[in-house]
Amino acid sequence: MQMPKEWTEAEIPEGGTLLRKETYEYQTEKGDFQIEVFENLKGEFYAIGTPQNGDKLIVYGSNLTTSRALALSVVLDKIERE
Repeated sequence: MQMPKEWTEAEIPEGGTLLRKETYEYQTEKGDFQIEVFENLKGEFYAIGTPQNGDKLIVYGSNLTTSRALALSVVLDKIERE
């Protein structure tokens, strides 16, 4: 998915960081999960997934990668392995 890059042209004050966030809802027999994919100004991605209900909070995360799809896939795989 190609995203418009105008946001990367914004002037960020020194010491600041700007991230783009996309939100997904993953539904499975194990429950519903919210997955957020973050992109930084360098075009790097990471994803975080959390269950939407349940007694305990589990955070599934990916490493920093240059692929949005890989970051999302890593989190989906971790949820399925649990």
